[in-house]
Amino acid sequence: MDYLKAGHDFSVINQRSQAYVVEACRPWNLSYSEHVTLLSLYSHDGCRQNELCQVMQADKALVARNLKTLEAKGFVSRRQQGTDRRYKYLYLTPKARELQDTMEEILRKWVDVLVQGVDEVTLGPALQLMHQVADNAAEADIAALNPTKEMKP
Repeated sequence: MDYLKAGHDFSVINQRSQAYVVEACRPWNLSYSEHVTLLSLYSHDGCRQNELCQVMQADKALVARNLKTLEAKGFVSRRQQGTDRRYKYLYLTPKARELQDTMEEILRKWVDVLVQGVDEVTLGPALQLMHQVADNAAEADIAALNPTKEMKP
């Protein structure tokens, strides 16, 4: 396997995806990460923050920062339900709901660009493979891999 080429390809896809989404979301001043958070909330409206972290497979600090900025921009609200004050639930505002189709179209358009020229017979297995790779990345115990041990000062 050409590890350098694989690493480079993953990096190009990630960087260009972020650049596209940031440019497409410029009218709403949304970052790439905020866009991803909104997309996750569209299908998990009313969830708790820790549930959103699991859905997004993202760390708590990143999700907390995104939610804080989305709340400040008027896209998300946090509310308690019932008498249990320990948990706050996340809800999309009408402003965010109005943009759902647009936010989803941004994603659809970019994925269409990424898979152009790939025939349907190849595309299905390729997307399954990509999903497996993403699952492996999400489940990787980075600390156990001890990446700093490999580094020589």
